[in-house]
Amino acid sequence: MGLWDRDHYVIKQKVLAIGRKYFIEDGDGNRIGFCHQKAFKLKEDIRIYTSDSMDQELLLVKQEQILDWSGTFAVTDPTTGKKVGYVGRKALKSILRDTWKVFGPKRNEIALVEEAGGALAILRRFIAFLSFVPKTYNFSVDGRIIAEAKQNFQIIGDTWFLTIKDASAVDRRLIVATALMMDIIEQQQGA
Repeated sequence: MGLWDRDHYVIKQKVLAIGRKYFIEDGDGNRIGFCHQKAFKLKEDIRIYTSDSMDQELLLVKQEQILDWSGTFAVTDPTTGKKVGYVGRKALKSILRDTWKVFGPKRNEIALVEEAGGALAILRRFIAFLSFVPKTYNFSVDGRIIAEAKQNFQIIGDTWFLTIKDASAVDRRLIVATALMMDIIEQQQGA
C-alpha cells in the first residue's frame, strides 16, 4: 500500500519547536511525512517532505496571491510539477463557521470542507474558553461526507485524526494537504 492509499492519517504538531512543524503518520503510527512552515513569507509556502531531514519533497502548498482575503492555495506534486488541486477559503462564510472549497487540478470545485458543530462553531468565535473545544471538519462531495478531520484536545500543539471514507472524487494527497494547511492558517489567525 502506498503513502496516499490509506484511509487514516494523523497530523501532529511538533511542540517546543521554532516555527510550525508537523509530522504526518499513517493509521498504524508510521511516520510518512514531515512539514515545516517557512516563516516570514509574504505568501504561504508549506512543504511536506518524506522525513524531517527535508531531503525529498512530497507536496508543495503555496498561496497564489499576497492580498487574497479568502486565500487560494495550489497543491503541487513536486516530482511531476503537476497540480494536485487547489484549496480556497470561503471568506464571508468562514466568519461564523470555517468553510473551504476544494478544487481539482483544472480548478473545478470537487468538495466542500465545513466546520461541524453549528451553534458551537459560531459561539467559539465569541467566547474565548470555547476555543479549547476540539474542532471537527467534514469534507463532502454533493452533500455526502467523504472524509473527516477531528482535532484532539491538547493544551499545546494540535493533533488531527483524518478518516477518509470515500476519496473516489478527491485525491487523498489533497485531503491531507488541506487538513494540514487549515490548521496552519487557523493558528496564524488565532482561531
